[in-house]
Amino acid sequence: MSQPAKHAFTDAERYAVWTVHGERCWLCEEPVAFSAVEVDHIIPESLGGTEKLLAILEEFTLSQNFDVNSWANWMPAHRRCNGSKSGRVFKVSPLIQMKLERAADRAERAAKLHDDFLSDRALSVATGRIVRALEEGKLPERHRSRLEQLFYRHHEENREPERKGKPLEFAPGMTIVAEDNDRYMIRGRTGLVGMRPKGETLHPSWDCPNCGPTSWNGARCTNCGHLIDPD
Repeated sequence: MSQPAKHAFTDAERYAVWTVHGERCWLCEEPVAFSAVEVDHIIPESLGGTEKLLAILEEFTLSQNFDVNSWANWMPAHRRCNGSKSGRVFKVSPLIQMKLERAADRAERAAKLHDDFLSDRALSVATGRIVRALEEGKLPERHRSRLEQLFYRHHEENREPERKGKPLEFAPGMTIVAEDNDRYMIRGRTGLVGMRPKGETLHPSWDCPNCGPTSWNGARCTNCGHLIDPD
């Protein structure tokens, strides 16, 4: 059997998988930001089209037609966790069986959320621009209002029941802990909680010169701890 080409995940697929599985990495169970999430395969993609896959599917009592590139095999993961797992095949166990059952149970919802995402042109375009900006380590002000609309209005409606109203990661290490009409309260990687105003035309000083978009606890960046020079 020939091995198929590696699947290139779209923003819509990543969003659907991340959302239906509670915005957490399936390997470490810790929250993962949408801007940083990767889609991992419970049964490794590298086995697709191989004789070894058939034996593994039999061990897991899965259909021989099981598609490794499907909602029933996709889970959200941190890059570090995905990299550590790599192409490892987990042994049959109650935990892995439970993960496969969870993926299968939520496959239909993931597919629907994916289709809804694609049908909302403004949402999909805004998401793509936001993700690219965050990957480059910068978030231009012209995208900020779209980020707010996506994650703090549209996304709340799509979240799983257990996640509704819970803090949401703004970016890796930045968690929204509260908000009002004018500002966000954000916990950064240092553990400090600081403020960041809402708006499309924030002064550049609201971004840290060391690490970019952040919140401020007094004169200290909550992400890297940088202290503003009083001079």
